Amino acid sequence: METVAIALAEQNEALKQALARKDAQIATLDQHIGLLEEQLRLLKAKAFGPKSERMSQLVGQQALFDMDALEAEEKPADDEPASDEDARETITYERRKTRGPQPFPEHLPREIRKHELPPEERQCTCCGEEMTVLGKDVTRELEYEPAVARVIEHHHYSYSCQLCKQDEDGLETPIVSAPRPPRLIPGGPAYRGMAGPGLLAFVMTSKFVDGLPFYRVERLMGRLGVKLGRATMCNWARQIGDQLERMWDLLLAQAKQYTWLQMDETTVQVLNEPDKENTTKSFMWVIRGGPPERPIVLFHYDPSRSGTVAARLLEDFQGTVQTDGYAGYDFLGRVPGVVHAGDWDHVRRKFADVRKPLGRKGRSGKSGKADEALKLIGEMYQLERKARGQADSDSALLEMRDKQLRPKIAAFKTWLDHLAGRVPPKSLLGRAIQYALGQWHKLDLFLDRAEVPMSTALVENAIRPYVIGRKAWLFSGSPEDAQASARIYSIVETALYRMRHSAVSTKL
Repeated sequence: METVAIALAEQNEALKQALARKDAQIATLDQHIGLLEEQLRLLKAKAFGPKSERMSQLVGQQALFDMDALEAEEKPADDEPASDEDARETITYERRKTRGPQPFPEHLPREIRKHELPPEERQCTCCGEEMTVLGKDVTRELEYEPAVARVIEHHHYSYSCQLCKQDEDGLETPIVSAPRPPRLIPGGPAYRGMAGPGLLAFVMTSKFVDGLPFYRVERLMGRLGVKLGRATMCNWARQIGDQLERMWDLLLAQAKQYTWLQMDETTVQVLNEPDKENTTKSFMWVIRGGPPERPIVLFHYDPSRSGTVAARLLEDFQGTVQTDGYAGYDFLGRVPGVVHAGDWDHVRRKFADVRKPLGRKGRSGKSGKADEALKLIGEMYQLERKARGQADSDSALLEMRDKQLRPKIAAFKTWLDHLAGRVPPKSLLGRAIQYALGQWHKLDLFLDRAEVPMSTALVENAIRPYVIGRKAWLFSGSPEDAQASARIYSIVETALYRMRHSAVSTKL
């Protein structure tokens, strides 16, 4: 009997251990399934959800139409009955001023068309005398004249001396021709190679400013009765890009003279690259720097996303480089004379990714850890915006940052350290916390540098026109075309930024 009892006890213990192992395995699988479901909800939210990054849409608006949550928040406690004073609340907010019709710009030419009564209708119906003008009513309408294509013939005359031509001494008669005007693109016998500056400006503006692919420009020209092929326009763009190489080099040299630059990169599909499939991605690197009134925006094409590309572009630069958390920029922290600053926008997006998969479940009005992080980061942005708006000098801005923003950032760091060991590292919240802590040595550097903002929004905004155009023209036909596009985008975006600043300064 004792042997049977011992065997049963051992068997029972073995079953308990097996059950414990199964329970642990089920718990691990449940956690793994939860992480996968969280990632799936995030992918769905990114694919089909709103793309706006406004803080009001990330936190604070989820419970707007959840009446149960609102009533639960507004209902007073049972032992504290609501009084008339408790029921009243003063709410203040800012409302955008209603805008009426905007006047037409003064620089537009005016054409006056007078509408008068014919002489036979000016007779007074009472006495028959001719009526005089009492006043006039002026209405204005904006008119548009469609583009007009025209051919300009350049007749170059040559001159020779007829007297010397008849001389019997056999002297060579000199021939002098009128000088030809310089051309951006050398022309040939066909009109396609004889593009005037106005046509070139229209074609380049259509693609690199308005985001129209060349096949749409081909249709526009076709409506004017001009057959202009997209291959011809591609050739023009390549030649213009080649001639802008020296100007691009000068802009890069000037950008390196500043003490602060922002850098980012985006993808581009380029055909006929050596040793690469046409379906693989290449990259367009973007640099933005300089003062607000004279910024410089530079695009550079490269097949690789390696940090060596950024190192080559930033060679001999001394100052602060602000980037996102991409590991290809980590070498900047090891370059003498270079300070590598971080980007708070990407930190905020990591916590926003935690909020997005919640969907309707996130509208219960309950505040989670991601909501707390978004709220704290939003308060930091408000303090930075207020400081930049009120400070009249760099020293005043640094002082306001030190008094108002630095304690808030230190509190956020303490909050992250507290949660770091309590949240699963593979969850979305855990990844957001680890990303923020991993970037922390770069995130607070802006506090001591007045020219450095909190985020890389400036360089991301500089990339946006390129990304919008990329959705239309999809790819570049060759590496040479991609590099030419980079140079043209550089000149165009730099000019547009300076033109916008000049227009704003004129209004002020």
